[in-house]
Amino acid sequence: MEFRCQPSGTRRSSEPFDEQLRVRPLLPAGIHPAGAASRLARPRAAPERLTYAGHFAAALAIRAKEPRAPGWALLAGVGFLDVLFGIFVMLGIEKVTMTPHVGHGFTLDFIDWSHSLAMSLVWAVLFSIPFWRRGSAVALAVAFAVFSHFLLDVPMHPPDMALWPHSAVHLGFGLWNRLPTGWWWVELGVIAVLCAYYVARARTAKTFGGRAIWACAVILALHLFNSPIFSPAK
Repeated sequence: MEFRCQPSGTRRSSEPFDEQLRVRPLLPAGIHPAGAASRLARPRAAPERLTYAGHFAAALAIRAKEPRAPGWALLAGVGFLDVLFGIFVMLGIEKVTMTPHVGHGFTLDFIDWSHSLAMSLVWAVLFSIPFWRRGSAVALAVAFAVFSHFLLDVPMHPPDMALWPHSAVHLGFGLWNRLPTGWWWVELGVIAVLCAYYVARARTAKTFGGRAIWACAVILALHLFNSPIFSPAK
């Protein structure tokens, strides 16, 4: 996993060079100061991709584990962080940079309030509050659906996912950049495992997933549409 490190405060630091010199010797290998971090966070040639097929497959797997959890809540939960991201960008709380003709046309500069580790946990808890009346197992399943978004984003994102807002350390394996087409196959493997679990549990329990095969087929079709070959965003 790659980490990126920068002084607390805004993402793009204007600290003097001698301040960075004082910080650099203290950093372990693989953790980068702010100047190097911004270069790591930006894709070079590989476009960013949407990974909602993987998120939706996670919702199905969580439903298979806890069938009492409402399917609509799980599907909404796995996308909740991105809903917040869109709202925060419009309000100026989070930042993107427009990059015409590169990827989806933007890069993620500051997403700490919607996609940091700490805030993902906070949003997961808040989103699950209305479901506690259905039992702790249901509420925990809904909360995990929200937090699963962070877990599935970490392998794909460059190091732009902070530990907490304005944290000096950011997480991300960067498969979008490291594997320009291979990331799609990695996600396909994750989807296959999650969907197989959903179908197997549906056939065993017989209390949900009456159309389990069709649900998985839709997710696979969505992932195919998002492939480097067929995606209009390529």
